[in-house]
Amino acid sequence: MSAFQPISASPSTPAARAQALRLVRAMMGRTLGYFEDREDAQLIQIRSHLLDLADSKLPLLQSQNLRTAAMLLDRQAEAFKRLYRDALQRNLQEEMLLAWPSMQALAPTATQLGTTTPQTPPPDHALDGMTLSLIDVDEVHRILLLDRVAQQFNQRYEAALAPLTLKLGALFGVESATLSGNPFRPEVLLRAFQQAWEQGEFEPQATDHLVEALEPSHTINLAPLYAELDATLTQAGIRAEVVHRIRKSVSSAYAPLSAHAPLADTASSGAAPLGPGMAPLQGHGGSGNPTPSGMQSAGGNPAGNTPNNGHHSGEGPGDGNRSTWGAMLPTGQQIAGQVRAFLHRLGLGAPASQQAQLAMEPPPAADPALMNYLGQLGQAQVGDANAGSQFQWLQAAQDPEQGHYNVLRQIRERDEIRQAPELDRGTVDALAEVFDYVFADEAIPMQMKVVIGRLQIPVLRAAMLDRDFFLRSEHPARKLVDSLASASVTWTPEKGEQDPLYVRIEHTVQRVLTEFESDLTLFSELLAEFTTFLFETEQQAEQQITPVADQQRDEEALQAALAHADEVIHARISLLQEGLPLAPFLKPFLTTQWRQVIAAAWLTEDSEPGRWNGSLRTMDQLIWSTQPKTQADERKALVAVLPELVRQLNVELDGIEWHGDPRATFTRRLIGTHMLAIRMKAPPVEDSQNAALEESAGQAAMEALDMRRAAQLSVHDLAAQDSYDENAQFLSRGVWFEVALEADTPYRCRLSWVSPMRTRFLFTNREGFDAFVRSEREVAAMLRDGQLRMLEQTPIVERALHQLMADKGDDLRLQD
Repeated sequence: MSAFQPISASPSTPAARAQALRLVRAMMGRTLGYFEDREDAQLIQIRSHLLDLADSKLPLLQSQNLRTAAMLLDRQAEAFKRLYRDALQRNLQEEMLLAWPSMQALAPTATQLGTTTPQTPPPDHALDGMTLSLIDVDEVHRILLLDRVAQQFNQRYEAALAPLTLKLGALFGVESATLSGNPFRPEVLLRAFQQAWEQGEFEPQATDHLVEALEPSHTINLAPLYAELDATLTQAGIRAEVVHRIRKSVSSAYAPLSAHAPLADTASSGAAPLGPGMAPLQGHGGSGNPTPSGMQSAGGNPAGNTPNNGHHSGEGPGDGNRSTWGAMLPTGQQIAGQVRAFLHRLGLGAPASQQAQLAMEPPPAADPALMNYLGQLGQAQVGDANAGSQFQWLQAAQDPEQGHYNVLRQIRERDEIRQAPELDRGTVDALAEVFDYVFADEAIPMQMKVVIGRLQIPVLRAAMLDRDFFLRSEHPARKLVDSLASASVTWTPEKGEQDPLYVRIEHTVQRVLTEFESDLTLFSELLAEFTTFLFETEQQAEQQITPVADQQRDEEALQAALAHADEVIHARISLLQEGLPLAPFLKPFLTTQWRQVIAAAWLTEDSEPGRWNGSLRTMDQLIWSTQPKTQADERKALVAVLPELVRQLNVELDGIEWHGDPRATFTRRLIGTHMLAIRMKAPPVEDSQNAALEESAGQAAMEALDMRRAAQLSVHDLAAQDSYDENAQFLSRGVWFEVALEADTPYRCRLSWVSPMRTRFLFTNREGFDAFVRSEREVAAMLRDGQLRMLEQTPIVERALHQLMADKGDDLRLQD
């Protein structure tokens, strides 16, 4: 059997791993750039192919789905492209962690992800070692569908994929190279396409037919990308040879070069990249995530917030005033325990078998008398004249000045609730705990809490009409609450109540109060309208962000090219023989002017094929031409080379606009060296004074080169990184932060754009203005110093239920 032996890449030392990490990031950047440059062409190809298929003799449903997908990819092209870019970057990062075990130190821990389940990479095949009873049927179908479609691409690009896979294996230092360990394999790119479609919720029914329609001949050509990635590794000195070894164990045979889908996708699991529980990025208030009143921490003690049994003072949660509430703690614990038991009986956190059994025995309908009572409460909320006098206490219960805005805690003590069936009483208590969590979230402004709090009664009615509110994240009422709460974090009181976001949220809540009776589709309609509003706002902000992002992307590409040029120049100089050292006057030239030439060639290799190799060849000839020529054949060869060498030098130096006296001085020195090399049969006697000056300048140039290389290595030095650096490496666009600089009032911003190689993070406000850019290392420093604090991203209802179900450290995973 065969295995490959890494020749020049062995990431066994911190310096080697840092250098390899830099190379990997460059490859990821080139991949993302390749797709971004061709995204419009790809969508045009796919849409045309879908319409052709739809017009062929296909089943009616399949034809309709393909035509719908084509239409949506046209009308929602910008939204899809944005989602695809994000999904592609996320999938490449996740695949890189799986393919390169030594990078696992950079991955989020189970605690950071908000779970206690160890994070282990999937086997080569996503279904290996698993039973179908442990995997969702839809997930199995998704895995098999992707695998089937990916096989066409694997066969089409096999010739380009095989050498790239071997060299990546050499770079990662793994024992055997299989296609499943290649992070750039077609399956990863196809999975990102599927995830972008699913996350955009364009048309879920068309997903399977859309993915099945993807064919190599009707998408962008991946061969140039794989050739470019392979050339990148070759230029960096990464090689792999095939050697033969004898395997003693039949059970450990190598897997074939075929793509396999991973079993789970962490990006679509509902958990934020940096979830609750991470020490460096604590929740609101700097003391961890807010725990709703009445809940316990894992150890049975209050989790940093003031307990509550339904009667608030004006003090907010987490103020440390435990003496005021100490006597009420047992009641809060008792309620939380009862709610936990109630939710567990519903199936939250229960095994799949138990959930299936519960699904076969649907719960009874809500008590009509209770629903009538809640309907009268809803009328009182909108000012009904007949109901207003009967429920005057309802308005007082929502007075934010008194802190009594949890109406559900008030009504649970009334006879109408006490006399209701146990299932309905449990629903009231559980939803009261959820809204406690909403009101305890310090990231949501007080005014927004009051507005969203008005949804308590209609959401309670919706939860009684459809008991899946606590079990299913896609429940329309639950999803609307999540969306409104998430969006409210981006509003600040300084914007005022005339701000379009505030107006839209208030309008949405008011429509629920006035229009909802028993049809849950109202929540879905309002959610669609609110999502459209957010999308349009995002599009307006994108117009402000794009020019800044383009400028930063170009600057990043230039810096990466200059860093690569430094490595190439250093390698060339290091390989010179002792008896033929580099001419001192060439050192400043190569490390300054020719460095720019090489960087420009690296950046324009796509549009000017061959320029990169030409620049390296010219540099080698230049170095050789300045070395002593003591043999006649050497001098003859120099005379033959000089005309073309001089021409190439002038063309490249004109390209970087190097003119004036410095260039004239360098040219005279070069001509003089060449003339001496041609005429002299022995090395000339050097002018000691000029030689000393040149030697000093050359030494300074080499020191500057070493400093730049050391700075690059320090940025990627894994040994010197702490948890803040690791967290910064996994931040993604769309995350919201609170910025607290010393001289400024704290304000909120979002991570609006991350450069392909993650050296630049662009932060803006909601409208795309007030932009500032920081490097990954600077972001880590701001997190470390408390100047940047991440706001929680996980849907708030899920967080509330997760916290509620976490009884004494038991982690009961939410089941969607």
